[in-house]
Amino acid sequence: MRETGNRILLAGGGTGGHLYPGLAVAEAMLEARPETAIAFLTTRGALDAEILAETPLPALPIAARPMQKAPWTWPAFLWSLLQAGFQSRRRFRRFCPEVVIGLGGYGSYPAVRAAQRIGLATMVLNPDIVPGRANRRLARRAAIVCCQFAETLEYFGAKARLTGCPIRPSLLGTGRAESLAALGLDRRRRTLLVTGASSGARTVNRAVVRMLRQEGLPEAWQVLHLTGSLDYETVAAAYKELAVPAVVRAYVHRMGLAYAVADLAVARAGASTVAELAAAGVPTVFMPYPFHRDQHQMRHGRAMEMQGAAVVVQDRPKDQESTWRDLADALRPLLKDEVRLAAMRASALRAARPHAAEAVAEAVFDLADAAARRRQDAIRRDVDNRAPATYTSTGEATR
Repeated sequence: MRETGNRILLAGGGTGGHLYPGLAVAEAMLEARPETAIAFLTTRGALDAEILAETPLPALPIAARPMQKAPWTWPAFLWSLLQAGFQSRRRFRRFCPEVVIGLGGYGSYPAVRAAQRIGLATMVLNPDIVPGRANRRLARRAAIVCCQFAETLEYFGAKARLTGCPIRPSLLGTGRAESLAALGLDRRRRTLLVTGASSGARTVNRAVVRMLRQEGLPEAWQVLHLTGSLDYETVAAAYKELAVPAVVRAYVHRMGLAYAVADLAVARAGASTVAELAAAGVPTVFMPYPFHRDQHQMRHGRAMEMQGAAVVVQDRPKDQESTWRDLADALRPLLKDEVRLAAMRASALRAARPHAAEAVAEAVFDLADAAARRRQDAIRRDVDNRAPATYTSTGEATR
């Protein structure tokens, strides 16, 4: 019997797209082994604290910060990297993790790299179809890399596992009637969900508002628009002038409510958003973030489009007129075609991997158990080496 549970540290943050998969894995681990001790190493960003405040799990912030293009910012970045590495090692001494999991992005790099330098077992979650620089570097010394897309496996070789992107069970267990009531929506209408993920998306907000101002919305539909905190006042004021039934929120902590009411969505194509919408069976018009160097959101959206679950509209920040017109051209037929929406919903569900969190948790426990066995073997060897000598009747020393 185990005298104590496993001790697992998850490192990352900066966006909900990095933290929410980690929370899903944490929930799956606690479901499988309730005695497991889990903590998060996060950035010092307000969003990290806000998300983890909703959970009982400890959040341990470190001085991680993203690297900027401007050369004059590099000294501060390098200093923060050294600080974050030192702070991570100090957290390791106190928490004594068996496995450190990198959740991706700048928030994970210093902690996972520090863990690798001192010989701790590490794992990397890579839900993006194209690995970022941090994950590519960390993967060289990680034991396992968990991926969402089959196209990603080639980057990591034998250590890659196709698990899907972990999502929280709470996203899928909410009833439609309950969710409509909780959000203040009309149960007689179908719902168009608009979301730019946890931080919002200004160009998506503008394109949707412009489209509704010019073309309106079919009578049977209403809008649930999640704007992000920065655009809330502007978008909410715009809807007061529109003849469109709508509920406008900056953010919804229980995104399961939003997915439960959504008959169609307009969204960014971040890895977590794609996984969640697919698992909830929501047909989606993706407007991928246009500024990533590797265009991984565009590739996420195209992958779902190829499977019949989505339509992709290019976001052109410098040509907002074309953007909202393209969005209108994509949405107009979908809002009137229940048969196609049903087919897209079925395709999304086929593409989903709703049990990804359990698959990742199983991989974590494999690493943790192997680490525990190595530690126990080392203790036994040390005890054997320290055991006092005894002597046989012929005078030979034994241990």
